[in-house]
Amino acid sequence: MVFILTICIIFSGCVEENKNTQSNESVSQDSVNITPENQSSAALFSKEGTVPEIEVISFLSIYMHDNNEIANGYFFNWDNVPGNESLRLISYLKNNLNIIWVDDAQITKINDNETIRAFTSKNSLEFTLKNNKTEILVTIDSHPWYNWEIRKEKSKILVYGPDKIYKSVPNITKRNYLVYDLAIKNNGSKNLDFKLSELHIRDGDQIFNTTIFDPYSLYEKRPYLEVLSTSKKETKIDDTTLSPGQTINGSFIFQVNSPYNESFLLMYNETSITSASFEKSIEALRTAERYNYSITFGIPPFNTVYSNNSFEPDLEEYPYIWPNWVNRSVFEFLNKADSKNLAKSSLEDIPQTEAIYALKVIPERNITSILEKDTTSSYQENYFIVVDDTEEELINTSLIGKIAILNNQTYKLYSDESDIPQMNFSNAIIVRISYFNDYNRARFSLVDQDLILDDKMNIVVAKLRRVQAMS
Repeated sequence: MVFILTICIIFSGCVEENKNTQSNESVSQDSVNITPENQSSAALFSKEGTVPEIEVISFLSIYMHDNNEIANGYFFNWDNVPGNESLRLISYLKNNLNIIWVDDAQITKINDNETIRAFTSKNSLEFTLKNNKTEILVTIDSHPWYNWEIRKEKSKILVYGPDKIYKSVPNITKRNYLVYDLAIKNNGSKNLDFKLSELHIRDGDQIFNTTIFDPYSLYEKRPYLEVLSTSKKETKIDDTTLSPGQTINGSFIFQVNSPYNESFLLMYNETSITSASFEKSIEALRTAERYNYSITFGIPPFNTVYSNNSFEPDLEEYPYIWPNWVNRSVFEFLNKADSKNLAKSSLEDIPQTEAIYALKVIPERNITSILEKDTTSSYQENYFIVVDDTEEELINTSLIGKIAILNNQTYKLYSDESDIPQMNFSNAIIVRISYFNDYNRARFSLVDQDLILDDKMNIVVAKLRRVQAMS
C-alpha cells in the first residue's frame, strides 16, 4: 500500500479586480430595487402589517453527490399503515429505537394522509411527508428526531429507516442546497405573522420551498469541512408572530437544482430579498469561483502521481488526480471525470464515489484578524481568528502553515510561529470554500480555502489547506 499525504496551508493575496457585475432580473412587479441612496442595512423594506424586513446575514451553497443506493433497510409501505404493516412499524420502533410505549399506541393518518401518527395519552410519534414527498420527518413527543429517506416505486411510497444499507450503482445522484442565515424584523406598529411557506427560491418558473435537510449532520460525518462547522449554531425558524420592533435570526434551507447561480431569487411572497450589500456578496462569490488560484498560491490546479503538478492532467492517470486548490472549473472537471470513469466500470465491480462542494459568503463587515496561542492545550497551537466589530467570530482555525500579507503590492511571508501583525479591513466580504472527494477509497481529496475580499473585489487574503491521499 502506498500512502501520500500532503497538507499545505498558505495565506496570500491577490489584486485582480473583477469588474464584470450582473444583477438578477426581477420576476415580479413587487420586487424591491434598493439603490445606495435609499438602502437601509436590511435587505427588504417592510409593507406595514404584511411583509417583514429581511436581511441576509450569510448564505451557504452546498453541492453533494454519490452513487449509493439503498440495498436494504426497508421499513414499511406508506399505504399499508395503518393496515397490514402496522405490526411491522410497531416492531421496528420498539426493537430498533427502544420506543416501548408504542405497544399500546393507536395509529392513524391525518393531514390528508400526509402524516402517520402513533399516540397514547402520554406520548406521540409522527411521520410526516416533506419536500414533495421525497423525505420524511420523524417527530417524537413534538421533537424532530430523524430525517428518513423514501423511495417511490410504481406510485408506492416505501419508507427506509436510519439503519439502511447501501450499494454502489453506476449512476451518480446529485443534490444541491442553499442555506440562508436571515435577520427578520417587524418594523410596523402591529403584530406581524411570519409564514415559512411564503419564503422560497425562484428560478424562472421554478419555485423551491424550504426543506428539512440539516447541514450540520453533513459536518458530523465530515468534520474536516470547515465551511460547515458553524451550521450547528444556526437556529431553524417556523411560522411565528413578531411583535412591533422584534427581530429574530434563523437559518432557512432550500433544495435547488444546481450549485448557486445568479438566476436564483430569494423571495418572501412576491417580493425579492435583495440589497446593494447582497449584490456585492454575489459578485464576491463570482470572483472566488472564477479566480485562477495558481496566481495566488503559486501552484497549478492539479497534482498527479506521475506528472506531479499540472495545469492539464492526463486522464490516463485517473483516478489519481488531486486538486491543489479549487474553483468552479476545477470542481466541474473532477465531477465530469468521476462520471465518465464510473460509466466505464464493470457492473460486477462498481467503484464508490462521493463529493461535496460548499461555499459560504459573509457579506460586508469591518473585520480584524488576530493570532492567539491556545495555552490550555499541550500542543500550544496558534489560532488564526477573524472577528467583526461586534466581536462575532467569523474564522477560527489552527491550520495556519504560512501566511502572506499583502502590503503595498508586496507579500511578506510568515510561519505559524511568527509574530503575525493584526490586520484590519473595512467593508470586507469573506468567502469560505470546502471541497471533499473520495473515489473508491483510492483517492482522497480535501481542500479548504478562506478568502477575504476588499470593497473593490480584490482578494487581499487567501488561505489554503489541502490534504491528498491514496491507497
